[in-house]
Amino acid sequence: MYPYAAHSDFVRPAWPARQLWRVIVMMIAFEVVFYASFEIFAAFLPGEAAVNAFYEGTSAFGTLAHFFAFGVSATGFLLLLHMLHARGFWTLIGPYAATRRDLIRVAGAVGLLLLVLELAPPWIEISELAEVRDLGVWLALVPVTLVALLIQVGTEEMVFRGYLQQQFACLSNSRWVWMGVPSLMFGAIHYWNGNGAAEGIAWAIWATMLGLACADLTARSGNLGAAIGLHLANNAFALLVVSVQGWPSSGVALFLYPYEDPALYAYGTEALLAPWYIFQLLVMLTTVYVMWLAARIGIKR
Repeated sequence: MYPYAAHSDFVRPAWPARQLWRVIVMMIAFEVVFYASFEIFAAFLPGEAAVNAFYEGTSAFGTLAHFFAFGVSATGFLLLLHMLHARGFWTLIGPYAATRRDLIRVAGAVGLLLLVLELAPPWIEISELAEVRDLGVWLALVPVTLVALLIQVGTEEMVFRGYLQQQFACLSNSRWVWMGVPSLMFGAIHYWNGNGAAEGIAWAIWATMLGLACADLTARSGNLGAAIGLHLANNAFALLVVSVQGWPSSGVALFLYPYEDPALYAYGTEALLAPWYIFQLLVMLTTVYVMWLAARIGIKR
């Protein structure tokens, strides 16, 4: 059976305004809105200390504020969508009941998988050097962090697996176009997460594969619930379990390792063929693959 039968209904709202020029204008305008959204969010923060914490992103407040700021970006994106395509939020998301169901199922399935991987040696060993956050404080941060991350991943999925996947599906029947192009774009913006060229390329490859996994789940289910659930579980474990003191988005982790200069990891392109680099990349990609399998079990497709 064709696995993407539900995708046709998901794409249908994009057909009335499917011209490529609209997509180009939309993404250029959104790029401006995205960068301005952080300035707008900071303008409403109470005082210079809060603004500084927001831009540093190393405290609990700064980490959470950074992800809540994506709400401004999402609002701007939806306004642009209405102006250029005359459609709204639910046309990007899919039916409410199915979206909610798939989000919960996939977040649960992938979350359980990642919990097993995080706790099972030798994947992660908490050394004696790691500082452990007060468990009560950490538990209080978990629900707030999940809400902030839901806004962040929801915005990204709305743009890449919602809008761009729909629009490119109107322009081409090839899954390599409507799955591949948005995923490559998603991967490219993650290059800047790395501390050097080699790490940036690893981030870009990993994010491209994650994008393809989310695109496949969206096409199979006909809504963004599964993609948001996978993305949410992945980011939650990345933020809430282990981090390094003083590094961006480290403010809500349970275990904190002592600060290290990020420049120590700024490897150049000569590291791309090193065995340790290839092994690290393979582990990252294998993790994406097993998360995708867990998500498919969750949605039963």
